Amino acid sequence: MSLPQQDFLRDAMLELGLTREAFAKRIGAPWETFKKWLLPAESGGSREMPAIAWALVREVLEHERLKRECEALKTKAKKKS
Repeated sequence: MSLPQQDFLRDAMLELGLTREAFAKRIGAPWETFKKWLLPAESGGSREMPAIAWALVREVLEHERLKRECEALKTKAKKKS
């Protein structure tokens, strides 16, 4: 079973250390749309994220993970020199 979109988004925000507003801006989602994505699925105002939004969030997460790895490698290399 896949992760519900609300959990997926909350986990992503937590990993990136971003507020809801900052995360919505980071992925280019209108604030009102993003709020609807965070509502419980059984809520009348909830909206399902399109597949492209799922893919974009995954790409943002991977980019940030790789960026952290590169920074760690640079720091390690500086310590060796």
